[in-house]
Amino acid sequence: MRWKIIFVNAGIIIVLSLITFAFLAKSIGNVVANQDERKAEVEQALRAANAQLALDALRMERWLAARVTEETTQSVFLLGTTQAKSEQATASANKLRDMAIQVPAFAKMAPSLVLFVDEQGVALGRNGSALMRGDKTAAAYASLANAIKTGNTASDVWLNKSRQEQMLASYAPVRGEDGEVVGALIVGTPLNDERLARTSTLTSGQSLAFSGTDGVIAAGGNGANDSSFANDRAVAAAQGALKSGSLSNAPGAHAGRLFGAVRVEGYGEAPFALVASVPESLVPSVPGLLWPIFAISGLGVLLVVVGGFMLGNYISQPVAELEDGLLAVINGNQDLRFELEHAELGGLVFRINSLLNALMGVPEDDTGADEPTGGS
Repeated sequence: MRWKIIFVNAGIIIVLSLITFAFLAKSIGNVVANQDERKAEVEQALRAANAQLALDALRMERWLAARVTEETTQSVFLLGTTQAKSEQATASANKLRDMAIQVPAFAKMAPSLVLFVDEQGVALGRNGSALMRGDKTAAAYASLANAIKTGNTASDVWLNKSRQEQMLASYAPVRGEDGEVVGALIVGTPLNDERLARTSTLTSGQSLAFSGTDGVIAAGGNGANDSSFANDRAVAAAQGALKSGSLSNAPGAHAGRLFGAVRVEGYGEAPFALVASVPESLVPSVPGLLWPIFAISGLGVLLVVVGGFMLGNYISQPVAELEDGLLAVINGNQDLRFELEHAELGGLVFRINSLLNALMGVPEDDTGADEPTGGS
């Protein structure tokens, strides 16, 4: 009996577990591995990150626009000699960098370069050292020359291996007392993994990369690095974005991740793309997510086995005792009567004893001593 109890109940648990797993795997799979949903996440991550970088540029430009009207900045261009201007430019650049570090909006994007240039785009002085004095900066970056010419603030990507420059630069023209542009103030922040990680943290938390025509420049967020985007899917997404000028999703996945890209906005017209990567599925595998169902099922089967043995013994032991007693009566032990207390079999025991008394001609005990215990 016990094994019948065990097999029936264990079978029910196993069947229900398999049905539960099948239904959950189907419904969860549509959620965690829905390619359309994941592609939508890529697009949201790209739009948010692109907007954040553009906002960073706008904030820096507005901050610079306020600084170029201050006496500290104006004084650089009022001195008579180039040497005096250079010394004053370096001193003012150091102060401005210290000021920028204290601005909450510039957290984790401290300037690595604060530079003054004259109306020809020639460097007067920078923060931290006497380097770059006399450098023809505007000749290297046409956007700076255009900003000085038009008198408008601007931002651009400064990427020049020969000059060892890799940064996001913003600049604001400086006007003299007559309103004419006399130079410009430039602030450059590093374009590195930390900057991309900051952008990711402030937006979607997804992996991001800043990519150019020669490959990945920086990557950050969610454990990303340059090698994370060194694959044909990421390259195809970046090239598609640069070619079309709009958001581009790479077909298929690479190493379980989907890729998309969009052209960087707010930093001139240079060919740079922002690439985002999200997991193809929100979990490594649906079976891996649902394995506790089988663990609980195994525990259920174990409890069924234990309960089956206990329940089986509860029934089979008194039945075996009745069987042995009746065999003894058949073999001649006519005085044997059963004294078995059992919630379910008590009534049966009472009637067997009554039957034996009737067969043996023994009068019934009217004191109720043979009344059934716990049954009827």
